[in-house]
Amino acid sequence: MGNRVDDVLIIGGGLQGCAIGLFLARSGWTVTIVDKAVPGRHASGVNAGGLRLLMRDVREYPLSLRAMEMWRSLESIVGYAPAQASEVRLGFSQIALALDDAEMQWVHARHQEMLRRGYTHEEFITAHELQRILPGLADSALGGLISRGDGHANPANASLAFRQAAESAGVLIHEQCALKQLNKLSSGRWSADTDHGVIEANWVINCAGAWGSQIAATLGDELPIRVLALSMMVTARMKPFIEPVVIGIDRPLSFKQSAVGSLVIGGGISGKPCLDDGTSFTIMDRMASSANATLEAFPALAGVPVLRTWTGLEGSTPDGIPYIGPSSRHEGLWHVFGFCGHGFQLAPAVGEAVAHSLVSSSLHPLLEPFNTSRFMSSTSAELQGLQQ
Repeated sequence: MGNRVDDVLIIGGGLQGCAIGLFLARSGWTVTIVDKAVPGRHASGVNAGGLRLLMRDVREYPLSLRAMEMWRSLESIVGYAPAQASEVRLGFSQIALALDDAEMQWVHARHQEMLRRGYTHEEFITAHELQRILPGLADSALGGLISRGDGHANPANASLAFRQAAESAGVLIHEQCALKQLNKLSSGRWSADTDHGVIEANWVINCAGAWGSQIAATLGDELPIRVLALSMMVTARMKPFIEPVVIGIDRPLSFKQSAVGSLVIGGGISGKPCLDDGTSFTIMDRMASSANATLEAFPALAGVPVLRTWTGLEGSTPDGIPYIGPSSRHEGLWHVFGFCGHGFQLAPAVGEAVAHSLVSSSLHPLLEPFNTSRFMSSTSAELQGLQQ
C-alpha cells in the first residue's frame, strides 16, 4: 500500500485504543489503529470484566465515576445489540472481604478516608450482613466494604463492541500489523513504518499495553512498567448461589459466578510473561494460592473442578495507576498504557477524555493525575522502591 496520512495513529487495538479511536472518529478525525496481534487478545479481552469503584486508587476515582456512567448507557455508545452482548451487570455489588484483624483495621481506615473525601459509594458491611448475602461464606469473615452499584461485564464481547463501533465510525484497524519504526518528520508529522506500509499522522497515541514502555523508550521517554501475565481460571458449572463479585484485601482473592454458573477466579496472580514472543503461561503453583484464598473464604467450594486457565499480558506502573497523557519530550505523542490490571472499567472514560483533550487542545481535568512526567524527578533508587 502507499503512504497513508491520518490525523491520528493509535498503536494497540485493545479496549483503550479502540475507545480513543471511536471518540476521535466521531469528532471528525481520521484514525488508523495498528495491532501486532489480534485486538483485545491480552489485557482487554481476558480479564475478569470487573466494573468497580470499590478499592480504587483515589486518583482514579473521578475518572472511574465517569466511566461507570458510560457503562450504564453503553447502548448509546456502541449500539443496542453489541451492548446486550457485552452483558453489563451493574447493581450486583462488589465486596471486599476482611478475613483477619489487620484487614479489618484497613477496612475501617479506608471507609473513613473515603467519607472524608466525600465518596460514599463504599459502605461498611458487617459480618452478619455478609453471611446473609454470601451463602457459604466462612465464619472467619469479620466484615468488609461493599460498593452496591458495582458489577461486571463480558470483557471479550465488550472489547469487540468497541472495536466494531470504532470501525463503523470510520476507524481503520490493521491487525497482525507490527510497528517497525516510528520517526518524527521535518514537517512535524509522525512516520510509522509498519507491516502494512508507511503511515503518516499528526498525532501518535501509544496504547501498546505491556509493550508500551518499550515503544516509549525508543523515543526517549522512560516510563517504567513491570510486565505481568495476569492469570484467570474457570470452574465447572454450579447451581447459582452468588451475585456479587468478591475480592480480597491482602489475599489473592477475586471471583464471580458467571451467568452459566461457572466460577471465574482471579486475584492478581501473575504467570510467566514472554513479551518478545507475545505470549504468556500460567504457573500452577501460583494459581493454587488463588484457589486457596477462594477456599479460605468459601470452604464449601472444595472439590469444585477447575476446567481451564488462561493469561494475558499487562503492564503495571511503579505507583499503581496508568500513564495517560502527552509525552514530555515530543509534541504530538501521547502515552496511554500501564493500567495495572484494572483498566477495563476505565476505558470508556479514558477514550472520551483523551479524545476531548486532543480535539480541544486542552488536557481534560480527569487525566491530570496520570501525567507521564510524574517520575521524572525520581531517582533510580526511588523507582526501584516503588516497584518492589
